[in-house]
Amino acid sequence: MGMFKKFKRSMEEAASVTKDLSGRTVVDFETDKNVWEITDAWAAQYGCQPKEQSDTHRLYKIDTGMELYLGVEIDRTESGYRMQGWMEPPQVGNVSTGFMKMAGLPGGLIPKEMRLDAAAAVPGGMVLGNTPGVIFNQLLHTLGVEQQIQALSPPFQPPQM
Repeated sequence: MGMFKKFKRSMEEAASVTKDLSGRTVVDFETDKNVWEITDAWAAQYGCQPKEQSDTHRLYKIDTGMELYLGVEIDRTESGYRMQGWMEPPQVGNVSTGFMKMAGLPGGLIPKEMRLDAAAAVPGGMVLGNTPGVIFNQLLHTLGVEQQIQALSPPFQPPQM
């Protein structure tokens, strides 16, 4: 029984860590470049069309593999542009959710939206190499935005026993 309690406690700790990682990475920037042309071309490289588009707004969802999606939302603001990026990790199926409830594990272990710099914050990098973060940085770079997000995880530190 002790091992199960230990597992449950580690899952609860994981849930409190992942809760801190939920949300979006936000970058505000100004540019004279044609943002919509650049972002549409960038998304097209990944076989992605805008999910929503207007003269002042774009929303993309790029499949980066292994059911891990990169979401990017860009809006024209009074002073420039606001770009939000997030990753959508694969969600645990209903069967597993039922099992987790029975085991008394916390719900919402995996947030639907996680900040792109979140993978860098997870010890050992939950998302190896953080492909969504790297792709997001590519877009920032193409737009000439200086600010890049920390897309790579620190080296894995095994937990101290």
